[in-house]
Amino acid sequence: MKPVIAEVQVFVARPPEQVFAYFADLRHEPEYNSQVSDIRKTTEGPLRRGTTFEGLHKGLGVVSWTLVEYSPPRRVAIEGRVGSGTYRWVSDLEPSGEHGTTMHGRMEWRPTNALRFLAPVLGPILKFSARRTFARFANSPGMRPR
Repeated sequence: MKPVIAEVQVFVARPPEQVFAYFADLRHEPEYNSQVSDIRKTTEGPLRRGTTFEGLHKGLGVVSWTLVEYSPPRRVAIEGRVGSGTYRWVSDLEPSGEHGTTMHGRMEWRPTNALRFLAPVLGPILKFSARRTFARFANSPGMRPR
């Protein structure tokens, strides 16, 4: 099945190193995404490729994530399972201005076969949700300019 795709771009008034560190540590996500909670890191050691997390997603239950690409401060890719669907999120970060970062994100969500008929409706909903979430990300407590 073709994935449902959402792309987003956001400016964050912090340097790429700080944006990357904050975003790649998924334990921060509840600060800007009200759909997730109780996120914990499930692997030992520092963040790196292969680090895993688990948490809860409203309405969908347990969610798990793996950092499948980890190239500070430029690129992070996350693969996850939420409910019975899977997704991949890729963020590319570029310096912007004197102390800012432009973050480009792309989500590819593969709903279960039972939901595939909803794909035409889910696409616009996913795009709206991604834009709203990343606007919140840019203004979250950890990303506000100092």
